[in-house]
Amino acid sequence: MKRVIVFVFAVLLTLPAFTQELSKKEQKQLDKELKKEQQAEEAAQKAQIVEVMVHYQRFVLEANTLRDKRGNSVQVSANLNFIASDSITGVIQVGSNSYIGANGVGGVTVEGSISEYKYTKNEKNGSYSISYYLRTPVGSYDVRMTASPNGRADASVSSTTWGDKLNYSGFLVPPAMSRVYKGNSL
Repeated sequence: MKRVIVFVFAVLLTLPAFTQELSKKEQKQLDKELKKEQQAEEAAQKAQIVEVMVHYQRFVLEANTLRDKRGNSVQVSANLNFIASDSITGVIQVGSNSYIGANGVGGVTVEGSISEYKYTKNEKNGSYSISYYLRTPVGSYDVRMTASPNGRADASVSSTTWGDKLNYSGFLVPPAMSRVYKGNSL
């Protein structure tokens, strides 16, 4: 019994000599590689979510920038300025925290049915080109959108009735995770 205890004690004393500790430089390199792998994994998950949203026509483009047809841009609140698609119905809204508009949130909200929804995927960079028409009681709108695999999206909305054009820039999010507030439709 005494021999066993001495043997275990000797092994425990010599064990640290056989284990190699990582230097600070090696530890930093290992942390960097792990972080890079984690970021690649997150990017792949985002790309898959974007693909599902585009395929099933269920997304919300929460815009943080609006541009008019002359190129003038303004930073806006993403929860009031959005384009939403729920497979067969859609919403386009412009709003402001400073004013009270026809929709109750300082702007205009139109809601209607989606027709001629089409999308194509650029296999080289993974981005999507989306187009559809939104038919509402106050007119029709041509929506053209590009979405990158990380969820960044730009959309151009042209009124086929009024002839105006507005560009939305922001991020695509699933409807269940969206933070938008929809005003009263015209």
